[in-house]
Amino acid sequence: MSDTDIRVVTGPANYFSFPGAIDRLTQFYSPQQLDNALWIYGERALAAAQDYLPEAFSASQAKRVLFSTHCSETEVRRIAAIGGEDRQVVIGIGGGAVLDTAKVVARRLGLPVVAIPTIAATCAAWTPLSVWYNDEGQALRYEIFNDANHLVLVEPRIILHAPKEYLLAGIGDTLAKWYEAVVLSPQPEILPLTVRLGLNTALTIRDVLLNESEAALQAQDDNQLTQSFLNVLDAIIAGGGLVGGLGDRYTRIAAAHSVHNGLTALPQTDAFLHGTKVAYGILVQSALLNQPEVVQQLTALYRVLDLPVSLAQLQVDILDEAQISRLLERTLQAGESIHLLPGNPNAEQLRLAFEFVENF
Repeated sequence: MSDTDIRVVTGPANYFSFPGAIDRLTQFYSPQQLDNALWIYGERALAAAQDYLPEAFSASQAKRVLFSTHCSETEVRRIAAIGGEDRQVVIGIGGGAVLDTAKVVARRLGLPVVAIPTIAATCAAWTPLSVWYNDEGQALRYEIFNDANHLVLVEPRIILHAPKEYLLAGIGDTLAKWYEAVVLSPQPEILPLTVRLGLNTALTIRDVLLNESEAALQAQDDNQLTQSFLNVLDAIIAGGGLVGGLGDRYTRIAAAHSVHNGLTALPQTDAFLHGTKVAYGILVQSALLNQPEVVQQLTALYRVLDLPVSLAQLQVDILDEAQISRLLERTLQAGESIHLLPGNPNAEQLRLAFEFVENF
């Protein structure tokens, strides 16, 4: 494979995002197929989506499985065994961990997958990949599938009423699309056009998030489906997924996600969402790249939005050598995407970047 050989999967086969979108489910699947569906959901997700689900959810032949905690091998095997061999479609209802698990289960059973996100914390509903964790919640790897998700149904009214911290995490995770992609594609003019399209998409959604996130969060507080709220919602779920789908490895993850993975080695950070930790990771990556102007711009935005600007806000003590050593070691683990940065940062450089952000 040459450096410019990339695989383009722009998105799911079908994407609907508007009030009433879940009603489209019955246009794609027959009553018999839905009667034999495997529904996978989180407890709070089901409570939030219940009023919008079709009658088929309660069909006597359908199998309904409550998701546990992580997209892990243990959880995937458990749910796949419950599904058995007579299912016809897998439908996931929930956040990233639920949807990532539903995507894996669907592939293992050889079935199409439907994603119904109940929060906008990641682009998991859109992307044909799943992030794997161990049973303790530590990030392991991500798996890219050979086919696109079949159907994504976004009901904005569900997400409007979701806890605010999820939308905030989605903003953080999606901001990283630009800051990481631009590192991975320093000479876009020599790369395939689709990579440049991915970069342009990343820049567009970055600008949407920089300019409209505060208004979107306010709309959620006011319980109003404003255009800013809808723009940020689609920027996270569709835009975020589209970036990686267009540019493949040139527009995926770099150091910000490695910092997130490093933070998962510290149990006290379990209380913080994926995107919240990725948002902090952008600051560290920018420090590593000697971009104080980016750190300044994002720090100002984060303080307005209430995203973390220091390790202390993530319950990590930068003066605790044991904690920092574990953080550095896991962030710099072999195979991590931080090694894609120019110069391949070492532990001392990474430590200085953490200290720069902490003292900014």
